[in-house]
Amino acid sequence: MECDGRTESKEDPVSFSHKRQEYLPAAIAFLALVLFALALIIATKGSRPGGCPSCNCAGEYDPDIGLLTQGGSEEESQNELGFGLSIFIMTLSFCIVASFLISEHSFFNLPDCLSYVFIGIMIGLILRLSGISATAGYALPNQEQFFLFIIPPIIFEAGYSLSKADFFRESGSILVFAVVGTIITALFWGLAMYLLGTCGVSYNFRLWEALTFGALVSAVDPVATLAIFNALKVNRTLHYLVFGESVVNDAVAIVLYHTFAQMIGSSRPQWYVPMFSFVYIFAGSVVVGVLTSALAALILKHLNLSKQPTLELAFYLLMAYVPYFMCEGFGMSGIMGILTGGVLLAHYAHPNLSTVTQISSNYCFKSIAYLTETFVFVYLGTALTTFNHSWDSATVAFAIVLTLASRAANIFPLSRVVNKYRGNAKIDAKNQFIMWFSGLRGAIAFALSLNFPGGNEVTRRVVISTTLAIVLFTVIVLGGGTLPILQLLRVEGAATASKNQKHVSHLEGRDMDTFAVGEEQRAADERRKGWLERMDENYFKPWLTNPADTANQRSTAATFQRLANLSGEGGEGLTPHHIGIMFDGLEEPM
Repeated sequence: MECDGRTESKEDPVSFSHKRQEYLPAAIAFLALVLFALALIIATKGSRPGGCPSCNCAGEYDPDIGLLTQGGSEEESQNELGFGLSIFIMTLSFCIVASFLISEHSFFNLPDCLSYVFIGIMIGLILRLSGISATAGYALPNQEQFFLFIIPPIIFEAGYSLSKADFFRESGSILVFAVVGTIITALFWGLAMYLLGTCGVSYNFRLWEALTFGALVSAVDPVATLAIFNALKVNRTLHYLVFGESVVNDAVAIVLYHTFAQMIGSSRPQWYVPMFSFVYIFAGSVVVGVLTSALAALILKHLNLSKQPTLELAFYLLMAYVPYFMCEGFGMSGIMGILTGGVLLAHYAHPNLSTVTQISSNYCFKSIAYLTETFVFVYLGTALTTFNHSWDSATVAFAIVLTLASRAANIFPLSRVVNKYRGNAKIDAKNQFIMWFSGLRGAIAFALSLNFPGGNEVTRRVVISTTLAIVLFTVIVLGGGTLPILQLLRVEGAATASKNQKHVSHLEGRDMDTFAVGEEQRAADERRKGWLERMDENYFKPWLTNPADTANQRSTAATFQRLANLSGEGGEGLTPHHIGIMFDGLEEPM
């Protein structure tokens, strides 16, 4: 007994020290935020006095978003814009540190995007209480800037980094949930909200306004859920059903949104007009994405830009975003175009790049998407505390209930349909529940609400406020509750699922190539290939993609070897100067 007691007493200080080290990063993070808040409050001494009694800010009020347009002299506007941008740059930097700490200490109960929302709320409160919300407002993008510069990188990277082997294996189910399911969700939500307004129990939307609202609310953005899925390594079927649905769903929701929005204000719209508009926007956007990606692949194949990686990367970055702006110019969906372009660029143009550009472009796309996505969640938190909202409690409550109900009307009936064609790999009740629970709303839904059409400012502000409430509810409640639900339902992990469902292993980023074990498995895979895969291997890839360039591979290997040698010389390490010389094919001056 005494021995046990002595052992226990010796372990107590170690245990206490270990716990203290666990809480140290959180304490440092909290202290940094407090210091940042104090710096902002001190900076208010030089800001303009508040002039808008409703929101404690200065300048000219913009009813579209509840923020201010720039006022005062040009020099004052530039100064305040610079200060506002510095606030959000420091906030994004703080979010990166917070994300690293969450990842390092495996704190999966707090998804990254949820922490970003909380940080945004705190920053917004500080700005509001200190009277400088106007200064921050100058740095926030308006509706057009949001769709032109914030949303495209997120959608492109989602399509570009898509594991096409897993996506195409589940493509049938994904398309059913993403296309048919999104239409069901939008119609269910919009018609129900219209009936509630007609009965006088919520805000009275007109029919096409309610359907447009339903379309934007149907845009799913399960960033928090996927982060937890990756951390817990849930089974591949669940992971790619949720991820694939969310990627395609965003594009379909935006096409529906534009289709219904065109009907607002129309005197007597014909029933077939929305259908033709949907087909034109959807098909036209896909065609633009296909053509621009094919053009980029052909240019990279026949023009040896790999000799100058800087030019190669610059060209690739420009071609990545061309489909978005071209589709917007033709009145189609830029999101659908850039999603299609991202998938096809990764499949056909990426193999034509030098190894250096393949690596640098991949990290470039991921970094830009991460920053814009983080900004969106910070923006959501800031909007909650700095925007002038039109809260209708009944509308908000019914909207949240309809969001859950419309998701259920989508997932559960369609799961029964697709299970009839999935053989032994059926979507069981647990996975169906997780798919329903993981229907988070985020960047796309809120961005669409900022640009809600119709000309009625009261309606627009109700839509913005209600959408913000839906997004925050799904991110905080559903996103934060995903881990407990997964543990409660004991959802099987990736290893177990692969044994039960006999999935073929795939390496990340190898497109449609499978790695079969043995000749029998290889022959079975060949028989399972669809006509599109056979056309891809026999016609599309040979036409658009270079064969394996062993000379280029040897040149790249030699370049990296020279970099390794340079990094060990002179005690200086590898500098940007060395990298520029090596990758741009220049000779260092004597």
